[in-house]
Amino acid sequence: MTEENTNFRGNPHHLTILIEAVRKGDISLWNSFIRKNGSSFRARLAGSDLSGLSMPEIRLDRADLTDANLSGTTLTRANLSNARLRGCNLSGADLSGSRMNHSDFTNADLRKANLSNVRARGALLTGTNLSEAIMDGADLTNASMKGAAVTGLSRSGTRMKVRVKVKSNSEKSGEPLREYKPWVKALKEETERKELRKNMEEQKAEEAKARLDRKLGRQKPLFNRVK
Repeated sequence: MTEENTNFRGNPHHLTILIEAVRKGDISLWNSFIRKNGSSFRARLAGSDLSGLSMPEIRLDRADLTDANLSGTTLTRANLSNARLRGCNLSGADLSGSRMNHSDFTNADLRKANLSNVRARGALLTGTNLSEAIMDGADLTNASMKGAAVTGLSRSGTRMKVRVKVKSNSEKSGEPLREYKPWVKALKEETERKELRKNMEEQKAEEAKARLDRKLGRQKPLFNRVK
């Protein structure tokens, strides 16, 4: 987190209360502030730099965190339901066990984020980068993941009852976009990578054998052949 928060365009009072709670190591101060303002309250923290902070079990439901920097932030068991996180940087963040039902993560960066056991029913993950993220045990029922990047995504036990669209080469050619589950595309890409590695290893082995054959071919035999 930087001190200046130069890209901040939210409510300075909201940010001050949050930072004070984090510095005191008592996130309940912030949660009490949210609770006192009622269920329709929306914390305005757009563009804030909260990177690397520890905020477990924080209430950010309905919060506006558009374009905020939350990279490397600890948000375990947080409440992010109905929050606005468009363009938010959450790379490497720990959101395990969090609630994010109906939240908007459009074009957010969730690379290498820990999303295990999250509840993200009806969440918008359109254009989200989920490369190498961990989503084991996540509930993504009715989530929208059109155009999401899922290379290397871990999703053991993930629940998802809808089919989603992911980017493919057909978009560039103008062909109709086929519907896939993102895991199918990720599995296909991983299979292709393994096949490429296998081919490269076989090629290296053949080259090594050829070099050995050439070397042995130049050597004189240890014993003369007996006639």
